[in-house]
Amino acid sequence: MAAPPPREQALALLAAANNHGDLAVKLSSLKQAKDILLSAEPSQAAELFPFLVELQSSPESLVRKTLIDVIQEVGLKALEHSCILMPVLLALLKDASPPVAKHSIIAITSFFCSVLEELALQFQQSGIVETWHEDLWAWMIKFKDSILGILFEVI
Repeated sequence: MAAPPPREQALALLAAANNHGDLAVKLSSLKQAKDILLSAEPSQAAELFPFLVELQSSPESLVRKTLIDVIQEVGLKALEHSCILMPVLLALLKDASPPVAKHSIIAITSFFCSVLEELALQFQQSGIVETWHEDLWAWMIKFKDSILGILFEVI
C-alpha cells in the first residue's frame, strides 16, 4: 500500500495536533507536520498555513509554544507566503502564558531580522521592493507597536 502524498500526511497530522486528546500525540503530530512542511516547496507549504493557524486557539500552552517554533521555521523558509502566519504571532504575543508570549517575541525578532535583510537585499539589487516585502514590513511595524504597548503597560 502506497503512502499518502505529503500534503495529505501533513493535513492528517495537523488535524491530529488540533483534535487529539493526548498532549504527546498533539506535539508529535505538530513536529511531524513541520518536517513535511519544511521539505515541501514554499508555495506548497503555504497552502497548509491556514491549518496551522487553527492551532493558535489550543488550550495547551505547550502546543501554542510549539506552534510558534513551527511558524518560525516554516515561515522563514517560505517568507514570501508568511503573511498568513503573522496574525498568529501577533495574537500569541498577548498570550496568557508568559512562556508563550516570550517565545512569540523571540520568533518575531527572527522574522524582523530576516524581513529587514530581504528588503535591503532586494532594494540593493533591483532598486525596488516587491509588494509581499511591503506587506511583511507592515506586519513588523504592527509587532513593534504591540511590543511597545506591552512594555508601556508594564511600566
